[in-house]
Amino acid sequence: MRLALDIFSSLPSLTCSPWPQRPNISVIRGDLLHPVVSGNKLYKLQPAIESALRTGRRTLISVGGRYSNHLHALAWASRAAGLESVGVVLGYPAQALTPTLIDCQNWGMRLHFVDRQAYQARYDDAFWHKWLALYPNALRLNEGGWSPEGIAGSALWWQGIAADTQRVICAVGSGCTLAGLAIHAPAGIQVIGVPVFRDADNYRDLHAKLAGLALPLTDYQLWTDFAGPGFGKLSPAQRDFSRTFTEASGIALDPVYTAKAFYALAEQLAIESDLGGQKIAILHTGGLQGCRQ
Repeated sequence: MRLALDIFSSLPSLTCSPWPQRPNISVIRGDLLHPVVSGNKLYKLQPAIESALRTGRRTLISVGGRYSNHLHALAWASRAAGLESVGVVLGYPAQALTPTLIDCQNWGMRLHFVDRQAYQARYDDAFWHKWLALYPNALRLNEGGWSPEGIAGSALWWQGIAADTQRVICAVGSGCTLAGLAIHAPAGIQVIGVPVFRDADNYRDLHAKLAGLALPLTDYQLWTDFAGPGFGKLSPAQRDFSRTFTEASGIALDPVYTAKAFYALAEQLAIESDLGGQKIAILHTGGLQGCRQ
């Protein structure tokens, strides 16, 4: 397990940057953790890789889109740990590879493509029967790294958050980072998630996943009005905010996660007057590699 420990022990400590003209808000810079693989993905992968090495698994297999930060991080971390990696990708072999998938392939990840209908079943055990039969010694990782190991790894964010913080805000995709934060939150700190995908069922499945971890609704809050036009899509107001925030702060935001979470905080500051007097931390979860075309 030495290789895995070496990968993660070399990560720098989390640093903070100020929110422009808001001294009460700290931006927790997960995007600066690693020059190639940044943000919450490495935190979620650390326990999974260590588990694979401990149990003699040689391959990690997961799913994602053509710009997936999760697959990108998985491919790099697996190679660094001396493991094989497999990505089941939403797309078609005839499509040109994205910069994300080119990196994955260069780091040794075997890519398999599935259409949208097949991909919709990615949460079902039946979806995985084929892939685990093809790679029988593989450790399955669900989309976005959702797993007990990924949730435990997400608790590492607390190392970079000041003890007197009152609210912590993060973007929500799979919900893994939100779960890790909320389960391990110190007393008196409220954890708030900003879902980046639209959900006609009002995030019932997300609430059910979190309830399955014995995490009651009182332990976290969701700001659900900021998903924009859909996953990976920004409204004109979100796009304008992202540009002006980067110009004012020097902090680049990605259109899938951080632009929406940061925009949500800016909007809530105008709605909730008490936020201006609270000490707030917002996570920059990385994802900037996905901006490449």
